[in-house]
Amino acid sequence: MILLDEIKRRISLGEQLEEILKKEGWKDFEKFVSEIISENGFLTINNFRFSYNRKRNEIDIIAIQNPRIILIDCKHWKTKYRRKSALKNASLIHYNRGMNFTNIIKKLSIIKDWKKVIIILAIVTLYEESIIEMNNVYIVPLFKIISFLECAKSGLYDNYILKI
Repeated sequence: MILLDEIKRRISLGEQLEEILKKEGWKDFEKFVSEIISENGFLTINNFRFSYNRKRNEIDIIAIQNPRIILIDCKHWKTKYRRKSALKNASLIHYNRGMNFTNIIKKLSIIKDWKKVIIILAIVTLYEESIIEMNNVYIVPLFKIISFLECAKSGLYDNYILKI
């Protein structure tokens, strides 16, 4: 599994981030995204599994910083072919998963003292060039993840607020 320090070392030797991550597997991509999020002040939970209405759900990364919870699906697609239609489908699936999550959120002990929860849905990918919203899910290129997190902290993406 490739770690953030190893990626930094390889970049310092002249490798391009996109090329490094293309060679790595999807688990490494998820771990890398999680490390970036943690370094930017969020508590992260990886590969969170839950059931709702007899349906199994999994969220790649949950980023938590009171009052925000960002539910992240990582897409480590190695090709740009049919990317737009694939993202549209992935955003619909992630939106439904996020709505299922809102039904079990009160079971999370970490938010027991929160007055409200703001849910932000995002898909992090290697290829998109700008942050776009698709089906109430933000499509975030890896290269813009830090600015996305800063904007999220400032409330720019506070579209869905759940009162507890």
